[in-house]
Amino acid sequence: MNDTQGGNQAATGTGSAHVDQINRNFKEKAISERAAAMHMDYVNIGAMPINPDYLNLISREDAHESFLVPFFRIGKKIRIAIAHPTNQKALALIKKFKEDGYQININLATEEGVLEALKNYESSEFQETDKPVENIFDESQIAAYEQEIEGLQQLKDKLSSVTAEEALNLVNVGAIKTGASDIHYQPEDTHTTVRFRIDGVLQDIFQMDKKTYEYLVNQLKYKCKMKLNIATEPQDGRFYFNFNKRKIDVRVSALPTEYGETFVLRLLDSGKKALTFENMGYSGRNLALAKAATNISNGMVLVTGPTGSGKTTMLYAMLRIFNTPEAKVITLEDPIEYHIESVAQSQINEKRGYTFGSGLRAILRQDPDVVMLGEIRDKETAETAAQAALTGHVLLSTLHTNSAVETIPRLLNIGLQPYMVAPSINTIVAQRLVRVLCKECAREEATADSERSEIDKVIAGIRTVAPDMQLEVPGLMKKSVGCAKCSHTGYSGQTAVAETFVFDDNIRDLILQNKSTHEIFEAARAQGMLTLKEDGVLKVVAGITTLEEIYRVANE
Repeated sequence: MNDTQGGNQAATGTGSAHVDQINRNFKEKAISERAAAMHMDYVNIGAMPINPDYLNLISREDAHESFLVPFFRIGKKIRIAIAHPTNQKALALIKKFKEDGYQININLATEEGVLEALKNYESSEFQETDKPVENIFDESQIAAYEQEIEGLQQLKDKLSSVTAEEALNLVNVGAIKTGASDIHYQPEDTHTTVRFRIDGVLQDIFQMDKKTYEYLVNQLKYKCKMKLNIATEPQDGRFYFNFNKRKIDVRVSALPTEYGETFVLRLLDSGKKALTFENMGYSGRNLALAKAATNISNGMVLVTGPTGSGKTTMLYAMLRIFNTPEAKVITLEDPIEYHIESVAQSQINEKRGYTFGSGLRAILRQDPDVVMLGEIRDKETAETAAQAALTGHVLLSTLHTNSAVETIPRLLNIGLQPYMVAPSINTIVAQRLVRVLCKECAREEATADSERSEIDKVIAGIRTVAPDMQLEVPGLMKKSVGCAKCSHTGYSGQTAVAETFVFDDNIRDLILQNKSTHEIFEAARAQGMLTLKEDGVLKVVAGITTLEEIYRVANE
């Protein structure tokens, strides 16, 4: 055969495969439309990885006779794909499932798709067994893992030997036990990396093979009510599980990437103790001003900083003080992170037109005393918030700015006029979270010359605004070391560093005169405002954290 003949045959093969795919897509679309007309769900079962354990719900003979494939299960809830809804064998199997107490979700599929899925019964991974499939959120399994997992090392050891079904439970429990706020599943070319955000810093935990990750993704998407057959569009969902008699609320975000869907899970632990300003890390001037901000009868209090800087936590700490029998407190959030007794909490839904702007207007018709607004994002919301603050309401909200004073140009850029900004705002708090030195392993070392020089410069700045503050560079400073208790990071927990900017008549006049940000900053310093870096260095001198941590979050 010459090269031309070989090339023609290759081209013919490629063209034939392309035509087959077009025909397959056409059939899938037709069945999808048929399912919608019959008020049934649809699944492209031929393109979906199926855990061999789920196939064991029926025998391979029954599957082939009925053109029915079970492809997912949680407890007594089963999802099945079926090509012929009137097939008598299929109807008999469905009836048997129901008699056994199962809830069945029936998904229409193409015959070709079911035939492709049936090949899983011939896979070397499939072994017919009578063993029931584990419930992926089995509370007894979660309780067992709670006893076994003490830190990251135990979690890593356990993950290396568990099944796909156990992996999701184990990762969730491990995240709670190690104090993680987020779980990241990041697919790569040959594997998926599982990462935890602990004390604000991402850490690689484990590498998961691609097949295990495919099974885990199906479980995760089913649990949080995402569309299983959609992998090319962003999706959001949520689920919860119980851990040590606490409800853990999990917000899930899926995003398509080059190597598959990447997932981020935000963990919200309802059992966490209510935070106060003190146990958030506020002290001295910042503590006094934070408390003063909760004694106002009207005006805006804004908390600023990047994502993950504890802005919402600070607002909740304020809300708990404002929340008294004499006050009507309403929140507008996206999402509601923690439930507070006696507070009316409302969640926005932008897809349905329920935005921060429209929601705030509705809230103001509810006769509130205090309103917490999750974020000021646009001119409409900013104007409504300022108007509320000027008409006898306390309004708490957040913005994304790098410093407290930079909030003013940010609001002006949004479209709020100086005559609205100046009288409506009472206090602005810029905040960051830094890691706290582990109490088990931190040790004192002689202060290095470079550290002494840096701290001396910061202390000199502090003395210009607080001359009565007694400060010296310590001869010994605590350093991070690392031990099993802190998963060898040297840190355990977080604390806030803050700069608190209070509006007075002078500040308001400067805003109305359109003075520069620098001039307003100098006026705030004359009041005694400490910068983020200065508050951080005070915590370094006190042995709470390290200079490295302050540089990480507040290197001005």
